[in-house]
Amino acid sequence: MDTSERREEDAEMSETREPETATSPVDVTPDQQTSEAAPTDRAAAIETELEKERAAATDYMQRWQRAQADYSNFRRRAEQERDQQQKLYRAQALAILLPALDTLERAFATLPETLRGYSWIDGVALAQLQLEGTLRGAGVEPIEVEVGVEFDPRRHEAIGEIESVEVPAGRVAAVIQRGYALGDLLLRPTLVQLSRGAGSQAETTKTDNAAGGPGP
Repeated sequence: MDTSERREEDAEMSETREPETATSPVDVTPDQQTSEAAPTDRAAAIETELEKERAAATDYMQRWQRAQADYSNFRRRAEQERDQQQKLYRAQALAILLPALDTLERAFATLPETLRGYSWIDGVALAQLQLEGTLRGAGVEPIEVEVGVEFDPRRHEAIGEIESVEVPAGRVAAVIQRGYALGDLLLRPTLVQLSRGAGSQAETTKTDNAAGGPGP
């Protein structure tokens, strides 16, 4: 076979040869896609867990703060109740001494002049002064009430009414027994009599005048 014939055969073979296809891009398999998406999913899951832990920590902190506040309030209330209870016990113990002081005051108020010069009277007077000093030292103070003041049911106790021209009706006309207080705690109220005013006396005078004057 000569050279010309070879060239013709080569030309025919090149014409009958199928054209090569263009190189297609490399296909991505599902496993490769999963491996690429896995880090993103893990990061999102970690962030979600972090948010949950932050929320739980915030909730624990708020609960702890509320518990601490409740405990502080409980301690304060317990201390206040204990102080109030101790003050009440103290007041009850001091109130026992008041009748003895009342007796001494009444005794000296009605003491005859003929007995005031005896030395033993001075001893009793000294005992009264010591008792009053003890009560004052413990914080007990008398409730001072003057005739003519308005009646105060928180500090006064009315045991009757009397006629009074000088004192308006409803006001204190007489002090029967002194009251005492321990700070803001009332040991006992002041016993008083209230005034009925002069209405009864005026009505009696008016009736007498209408009848022709008072009777014999």
